[in-house]
Amino acid sequence: MPVHVHVAKGRPTPGATKIWLTRNGGCILANNGSRLSGRELTNVMDFVMLNHAEICERWREYFHGDITFYK
Repeated sequence: MPVHVHVAKGRPTPGATKIWLTRNGGCILANNGSRLSGRELTNVMDFVMLNHAEICERWREYFHGDITFYK
């Protein structure tokens, strides 16, 4: 599965917002299941892009080096 993050307000939910990370350091919204406002979504996606390398490193640690990207 390509590297991604789930985002929710308050408690995590099965249908939480999902954001795919891209190979070039960007991200793509998969769905906005948490119904974040436009401003919240912009802030979250900016945060994901700023922390792209850290998220990927944590993904590699958790999945023992395996990582793929959405695009």
